[in-house]
Amino acid sequence: MQAEGTLTLWALALKPGKPFAFGKVGGSWYVGLPGNPVSSLVTFLLLVRPAVLKLQGVTALQPRSMTLPAGFDWPRSDTRREFIRVRIGADGRLERFGNQSSGVLSSAVWADGLADLAPNTPFTAGTMVRFIPLSELLA
Repeated sequence: MQAEGTLTLWALALKPGKPFAFGKVGGSWYVGLPGNPVSSLVTFLLLVRPAVLKLQGVTALQPRSMTLPAGFDWPRSDTRREFIRVRIGADGRLERFGNQSSGVLSSAVWADGLADLAPNTPFTAGTMVRFIPLSELLA
């Protein structure tokens, strides 16, 4: 793509979501999504969909979110901002899908939404985290 146009964005500090390409060839923008299914889903919902909506004239682009307590420990924080698949448990706490690999699409089917986890921030159960419902990302 660089040989034919410009590559504006390549690497993101986002997990899942690497690699992600954005640029222009001639008069057309292009987006290159990651190959793993969850990475493609997450980057499309968080980055591409809002861009397409903006091009359509939509002004409210940020999905509504809420802060909920985590029902799990997260001791292995990454250097990248993470969006993990979670659902709201019967007790109102977020439950995480056991396998957060970007190749496990069943995690997206199981989940109610994404927990938005800051980089380099491990936490224990009970910590309040940002929750973005999938219904907001798909509306």
